Amino acid sequence: MATGRTHSRWDRIFVGGYDLSGQARKVGPLSLEYDAANLTALADPVLGYLPNTAAVNVGAINSVFSNTATTGIHALLSTAGVKRVVTVARGIRAVPALGDPAFAGEFTQGEYSIADDGGGMVVNLPFQGWADDAASLLFASPWGAVLFANTARTAANSSTGYDRGVVSTAGGGFLVYHVTASSGAGHTATIKVQDSDTNVDANFDDLSGATTGVITVTAGVSGLVAISPTATVRQFIRGQLVFGTATSITPVLSWHSG
Repeated sequence: MATGRTHSRWDRIFVGGYDLSGQARKVGPLSLEYDAANLTALADPVLGYLPNTAAVNVGAINSVFSNTATTGIHALLSTAGVKRVVTVARGIRAVPALGDPAFAGEFTQGEYSIADDGGGMVVNLPFQGWADDAASLLFASPWGAVLFANTARTAANSSTGYDRGVVSTAGGGFLVYHVTASSGAGHTATIKVQDSDTNVDANFDDLSGATTGVITVTAGVSGLVAISPTATVRQFIRGQLVFGTATSITPVLSWHSG
């Protein structure tokens, strides 16, 4: 994980288990805004507000038009009014890596429109905010950290994890995952998150509830798994795979602490 300033060229956009970075031109605004309840009393010299409900949205994805079967944006996202698992991984002066910022969640795609832009055909996909899903609605913040960054994996993770910078928190969190490719008869595996007090392989344990269970991990699989918003999460976290019949998996994982 690098730190410092970066450029949007290093953004990578994943929707529903597909990498759209080779088609998308821009995304956003990535927003987290709170309604403000006016609680100003008569004797107060200034207006006073109290944050109310958070509004979270990935904004809009603007893309070149592609009708390539199974992978083109038209083939994948031309149906509006549906829930989509979306991750915007923000690389820091390089492609996204462990610990880089990730804005992710389940959002409702409100529209699909095609227009001419200087002679080229482009697509605009505006989203309407957090989907009305119980898991999404448990948490206000969509920002988290990349755990796996779209690289093929053939064995369990024995690497160190991401340092969250705090000893532990009691706010739970949620896992967002995409599978962009896999191989192996049946393509089954378990995706999960582990945490630890120390950043040593042998000391990582499964984070209770932060698991998909055994699922089919073919390309185009995605989801969101939330744990209790009062669960304790320790300082270091990492993604983990338990291989079933799959022999290779290319996952995109991010963890979002509550």
